[in-house]
Amino acid sequence: MSLPFSKSQITRLGERLVKADEPSDADLAALSELLLGYDDTLASALEVARSLGFDPTSRVKNTGTILEKLTRHGGSWLKSIQDLAGMRIVLDGGRTAQDDAVERIVQAFGSAPREAKIVDRRAQPSHGYRAVHVIVYPDGVPVEVQVRTRWQHEWADMFEKLADLIGRGIRYGEPPVHWWDSLDPAPANESHHQRKIYDASYRLREAMVVSAVALSDLIDALEAYESSGEQGEANEVRRLWGEVRKGLADLRELMSDITPVSG
Repeated sequence: MSLPFSKSQITRLGERLVKADEPSDADLAALSELLLGYDDTLASALEVARSLGFDPTSRVKNTGTILEKLTRHGGSWLKSIQDLAGMRIVLDGGRTAQDDAVERIVQAFGSAPREAKIVDRRAQPSHGYRAVHVIVYPDGVPVEVQVRTRWQHEWADMFEKLADLIGRGIRYGEPPVHWWDSLDPAPANESHHQRKIYDASYRLREAMVVSAVALSDLIDALEAYESSGEQGEANEVRRLWGEVRKGLADLRELMSDITPVSG
């Protein structure tokens, strides 16, 4: 099924949504209609993935997520977005299985109006995120297929939870949120001890992001060793993974317990 609007209409819709303090009912209805078009295309793409023996999860982005991304990227982003509709495939195997899955997906959508596009986030990770994304075009409509190994998926899930705790912007390389500044009303004339707690907690947030990215690098090394058959080195990386992962979990628990104190 093709989309209900042309690219120029989608661009204008995105620009109106960005400029408006409060989106109009008509524009929100148009956005919902657009998402329904993506939903129909995603359903057919899921059938193809399942026919290959995969068990994908799927989603079409919701209105809130789209408005947030439009604010970040600009209105014209709406016509060029490749992951409005997407599915995720998590594999039991490592990189070899991942490469095989990607090849099979590309072949399965070989008759689509546009050639599939491969985005390898293993070679070019995005702030620690690693996976292989395949953009396929059933009916000429882009659908993003995320193909992750078990290790990559576990890291991405952990980083999402971390982002929920210290700021969604860390997924794009932004610094953690200053929780003190987000209080409403903001505290006035905070004491020396309050300021020390604020500064220390923020340094912890920064350290958590650095540790998470380092953990992603450990996973990359682990999967490289597994692919090469060097099990001794792989076991050592697994041990380090356990230590760093536990440290991050402890830090998350500590951060969730830290609250501003009154003077």
